Amino acid sequence: MAARLVEIARMARVSAATVSRALNGQPGVGERTRKRIHALAAQVNYAPHANARALVTGRIPFLGLVVPDITNPFFPSLARGAEEEAFALGYSLLLLNTNWDPDRLRHAFDLLTTRRVAGLMVSVPLDRLAADGMDVAGLARSVVMAGVPAPEGSGIGAVSVDDREGGRRVGRHLLEQGYSRVGFVGGSEADRSSRDRLEGLRDALAQAGSAGAAGPATFGEWSEASGYRQARRMLARKDRPDAVFAANDLLALGVARAASEAGLRLGTDLGLVGYDDIESVRWTAIPITSVAQPEFDVGREAARRLAALADGAEPEADARLQPRLSVRASSRRQPAAPARPSKEKHR
Repeated sequence: MAARLVEIARMARVSAATVSRALNGQPGVGERTRKRIHALAAQVNYAPHANARALVTGRIPFLGLVVPDITNPFFPSLARGAEEEAFALGYSLLLLNTNWDPDRLRHAFDLLTTRRVAGLMVSVPLDRLAADGMDVAGLARSVVMAGVPAPEGSGIGAVSVDDREGGRRVGRHLLEQGYSRVGFVGGSEADRSSRDRLEGLRDALAQAGSAGAAGPATFGEWSEASGYRQARRMLARKDRPDAVFAANDLLALGVARAASEAGLRLGTDLGLVGYDDIESVRWTAIPITSVAQPEFDVGREAARRLAALADGAEPEADARLQPRLSVRASSRRQPAAPARPSKEKHR
């Protein structure tokens, strides 16, 4: 068991304050005494308490990362990038999962105001808190948005992916494959990511002179169950779309289940594209086309920027990373299988 600072002081026959100054590189300790204290600390496996060290050095050793749903495979990859960069810069990462609960999100900001973290990377849209009267403009020097845009006019820096461009790439691809009516299954309409992906889709259709190909657009939760519910209603319409763009891959998995229950084969009867390119969509019976986001790079760059803010740097201009479309069988237009000729009975 590691020794406490006061025990090292007793062994060295100096005050606890002298031990603290020696171990934290502060002046006022002779070189021979400093070396003796360091040797004793190593001998007894002394590990300084992070909060106590922060009080002495003024440097808080933790960065926070706030995500809305840790079960969504997008966020563990983002967290891995953030943790690797934070560790390289001498910080530990504190992960906070809100489960889309606004009270949990407010609790994350309590950690900031009580100086338990040096700053927060936030992957949850803050527009709702801003609408509720929270002063988000005062967060520009302690918060970096990671994977989602900052509230307009807040001054908070963001590292995100160009969702509108991602939507454009989906629209162009579906038109190239010959689809003529594209529906949209979204997450929350209040979230800009959902709106931007839809607007990008509509941009591509309009630029190709196919604005009429825009089918119904619906919104809900960012979950497989929500995708299933939305798709069931959409595919039951008389004017159902012949392709669906789902705003994330969990929604796309729900759409795939609804399509299967409706007797529609992906790539033949219905085109389907998701967003995030999580591993699950690569291993479905018919692999699902998806927009890949560089989430690891988002996390890493957000951590670098947050650490710089903690060291007193000025906020940097927003960074928008580019998405990439991973095309698979769910959206490659396949001809319908020809009907088998009936067998005539011969006498």
